[in-house]
Amino acid sequence: MKKLLLILLLLIKAPAVFAQNQTEEPSSKKIIGAWYSDANRSIKWVFNPDGKVYNYNNDAFKVMYRYTISHSCQNNSDDDAEFITLMDKDGDEFCFKINAVNENKSGILSLINMNTMQPLLFVNNLNIQILK
Repeated sequence: MKKLLLILLLLIKAPAVFAQNQTEEPSSKKIIGAWYSDANRSIKWVFNPDGKVYNYNNDAFKVMYRYTISHSCQNNSDDDAEFITLMDKDGDEFCFKINAVNENKSGILSLINMNTMQPLLFVNNLNIQILK
């Protein structure tokens, strides 16, 4: 009887342990690839795994930034939020709060420019339409 109770407890606990081991992919991996500005689809940011992001307008290269993703950016810090810092060749930093990166495979990157508090929306497929 004790063995049966032990087996029953293990069967009940197993799904909880399995669910805890399934972690969501970090933003640093989900952001990799091409993202098109929803406001102007000719503007494209291409995030590479080497920490560089390339900015294009009408497929013409404009600028390259180094980027980092962390829980702080300039004067902003939040253990429950992620920020992306872009740094240009002159050392100027630009801070964005990450709201979402391809959540539920939506194809949407949602950021907030922390200097202006303006939202920025990007899509990873030109055919995606964002409902407003």
